[in-house]
Amino acid sequence: MAPLAADVVLSSGALVALVVLGVAEVALAAFCIVDIVRRPAVLGGRKWVWALLVVLFTVPGSIIYLAIGREPAPAAEPESAADDRTLAATLTTAQLLYAGADGAPGPAAATADAAGAAGAGRTCTQRPPAIVIDGLGKRYGRAVALDAVSLTVPEGSVFGFLGPNGAGKTTTLRILAGLAHPTSGGARVSGHDVVRDAGAVHRLIGYLPDVPGFYGWMTAAEYLDLSGRLFGLSGALLRERIESLLHLAGLTDVSTRVGGFSRGMKQRLGVAQALIDAPRLLLLDEPTSALDPIGRREVLEMVAALGGRTTVFFSTHILADVERVCDTVAILARGRVVEQASIEDLKARHGGAHRVVIEVDDQAALRDALAAADWATAVTAQGRELVVEVADLEAAYRDVPSLVAARGLSLRRFEAAEISLEEVFVDLVGEAAS
Repeated sequence: MAPLAADVVLSSGALVALVVLGVAEVALAAFCIVDIVRRPAVLGGRKWVWALLVVLFTVPGSIIYLAIGREPAPAAEPESAADDRTLAATLTTAQLLYAGADGAPGPAAATADAAGAAGAGRTCTQRPPAIVIDGLGKRYGRAVALDAVSLTVPEGSVFGFLGPNGAGKTTTLRILAGLAHPTSGGARVSGHDVVRDAGAVHRLIGYLPDVPGFYGWMTAAEYLDLSGRLFGLSGALLRERIESLLHLAGLTDVSTRVGGFSRGMKQRLGVAQALIDAPRLLLLDEPTSALDPIGRREVLEMVAALGGRTTVFFSTHILADVERVCDTVAILARGRVVEQASIEDLKARHGGAHRVVIEVDDQAALRDALAAADWATAVTAQGRELVVEVADLEAAYRDVPSLVAARGLSLRRFEAAEISLEEVFVDLVGEAAS
């Protein structure tokens, strides 16, 4: 009977060991599944594949995932990055991109010399227009995306293509980039038809879509290297451009794979990729929409530095960005261009009368007196302020203080105010909608 008892004890110990091993396997698999769900990115970008591997092959699958499948969390962007990447460095990058192989200015840089310093007087009239769009139309079934759009973009300018969401901006850029064909009309880039001469156009442009896509398993440097080689770049020139563009995008010290990037980091990498071949025309579709204030400033400084060295066609609905970097704008609404002009001309053309802003301690006591003045064409209350449209600004400067003093009021604010691009935009889009 003793041997039988020993066998029973041995079987119980083996059973306990098997239970412990099973629990450990389940715990390991559960840890991997939770990690897959919570981790921002995994190798290859497909979490369900890794989860299936762990479920079907618990121990080997978990070991493989822990060894190679986990991508690191998105790298925190250095707090000092904005201070290190100065405007001077941005200008240096632009000069490097648009210099010839021997260091002499390339053709785009020559445009800048003819137009003047970058960022001042950027538009160059000595070359043919960078873009000519003539009666461009695009339909999707019965839906009209573009309706006889016509505009001209000067060579070397930073051109703002402004419009609300759904106005047709992305459709226009896709046609210019050769990713869509027009239903009617046509467009030319540096004299090349975007349909018949698509190959020539592709060699002249850099394009950043509104939602750029990347290979998630690559680093930023690897992605730029691939992009450069697709354009036929190699050797020292490619290495210099990659280094410079990584610095410009604030990604020099980031070793995280692109799959672990934040959206803002991806947007900056997309801008760098669009510049890798020093394009004659840079098409940017909402390049700052996903960026924080520091990232927006850096991208806008880069765009301003490129003005004159290349042509930038900058599609956006962020009016402050347009006012900061663009010299000429076109406003698109409901598939039609409702206005094209320089920002100053646009404000002057739609600003109407001069405008003054007045703040006193008693609006009602002053409002009727202002409305009765010969030089005032309209008086409206906006919060604590009175906004007065005036036909004679000098007369307003002369009479307002005396009107305020005669009523014993306290004058807290009195200044001229020009119409903003936002007001012009809202008025023009509203007119188009009506």
